[in-house]
Order: sequence, then structure tokens, then C-alpha cells
Amino acid sequence: MVGVTDMDRALEFYRGLLGMDVLFDQTMGGEPFDHALGGTAGNQGRVVGGLVGGVVLELLSLGVEARPARKSIVGNQNISLSVTDLDDTYRRVQEAGYQPDQAPFEIAGVRMFFVKDPDGTAVEFIEFAGTARTSEELHRGPAH
Repeated sequence: MVGVTDMDRALEFYRGLLGMDVLFDQTMGGEPFDHALGGTAGNQGRVVGGLVGGVVLELLSLGVEARPARKSIVGNQNISLSVTDLDDTYRRVQEAGYQPDQAPFEIAGVRMFFVKDPDGTAVEFIEFAGTARTSEELHRGPAH
């Protein structure tokens, strides 16, 4: 789950740039929702879940009038998406109007760059060496 402050603005990024295939879009509230957030009563939010790169990602917005929660509901350390052509991805990110944090760079044979979503959550695009598509394949070889 990634907490966002403005769902429509976030969906422009996650659907528009990352190609999120929305599975559900619903409003949530009530005691179980308050309990999950660890905050006071009366929270209402919008949750949108969808597929990004074969993984289900949920976006949560409590809106601008959210009551404080005991734990942060905005952001994540980063989301990492494996791509087969990092240079093309870098170009498409820029063409979509987003400014990457840096040009593609390499660490130990793995190329990457980061771009921030509208709330500042880092999205990493990563290209593994050879035919590897995941960290596991890079370090253990292809699955049999």
C-alpha cells in the first residue's frame, strides 16, 4: 500500500505513467478501517487497487481532512519495477512530463534510475544484466 494525498493526481501517475490496471476503487470507513489505521474514529478513505508489473499495488487516500493516525499513511521507501530497456523507459518517463531524480546509472552491473510520484514516493526502474528480470534470477540464475 502506498499512501497518497490526492487520489486523482496519484492515478495520473500510477495509471498514466506506470500503466496500472485498476481492479477496484472503493470508499472505506468505519471501526475496522479506523483500527487498521491505528488512529481515532471517523476516518474515511478511498482505496484503489490495481496491477503494476504483475504485482497488486493499493493506493490509499484519506483526503485533506484526515484525522491523525499513529503510523504514517503517506509514502513508502520505494517501489522497484524491472524493465527490459532502461534507456527507453527513461525517455518515456520524461516524455510523460516527469523529471527523474538522475540519469540512468549502474551499480554492480545493474542499471537504474528513480522518479518520484506526486507525493514524493520513489519509484525505481531497474534493468538487470543479461536475461535476469529479478534480483533472485540475477543472484541464483533462472528458475527451473
